[in-house]
Amino acid sequence: MKLKAKNTLVKAIAVICISTQLAACGLETAVILGGAAVVTGGLIAADRRPFSTYSKDAWIDIQAATPLGEIGTTKDTHIIANAFNGNVLLTGEVATDADKQKATEVVKAIPGVKGVDNQLTIGPVTSLDVRNNDSFITTKVKSRLVNDNPELGNAFKVVTENGVVYVLGILTQSELERGVEITRTTAGVQRVVKTSLITIVKEPQAQALDQSAQEDASKTQGTVTPLPGNQQPTTQGVN
Repeated sequence: MKLKAKNTLVKAIAVICISTQLAACGLETAVILGGAAVVTGGLIAADRRPFSTYSKDAWIDIQAATPLGEIGTTKDTHIIANAFNGNVLLTGEVATDADKQKATEVVKAIPGVKGVDNQLTIGPVTSLDVRNNDSFITTKVKSRLVNDNPELGNAFKVVTENGVVYVLGILTQSELERGVEITRTTAGVQRVVKTSLITIVKEPQAQALDQSAQEDASKTQGTVTPLPGNQQPTTQGVN
């Protein structure tokens, strides 16, 4: 089965996130619902990133957990980090503008991070019910994208926070427009935000990236790529 290596990595990291209660571990393939994880590898495991980049991004997500967990308290801070191609999207809520700025600073300090798109809002943290609903919205969006076009569903990445859907990925212009329209018309979506983690490519380049990803998956099938520097992830529970 192609992409088995990516699925293995994602599942392993998902277990780490759940066991350490990491809300800052921004796994696009793990949906936390009432303490349980559903790994939707079949939906979004295929990726236009090289496997080495994919694993480095996963490592950044985990590394971000500790410094982000030290910002504020669990009552007034809820931060999720999602790395893509070395850039990190921050979503959630913090108590002050100083906390928001601090989040950018600590993530920028992580080796391999190229930039930060800080979409944190200043205000009360969302409830568990809201977060569960956000997970449900993400699932609905991804399902609609895949049903419309499997390639679109794989390439079009989404993160939902308080009903707002943040978009990222390596996409053609037509994929971006189609994906935004599908997302915008999904029940429960309040707003769609195009993040700076979007890279627009021409159709031939998208096809070449898809082909390269398939070849990469075949080469890495049945193997697990170690995290950068063979380091063990530093993790800390955050809300």
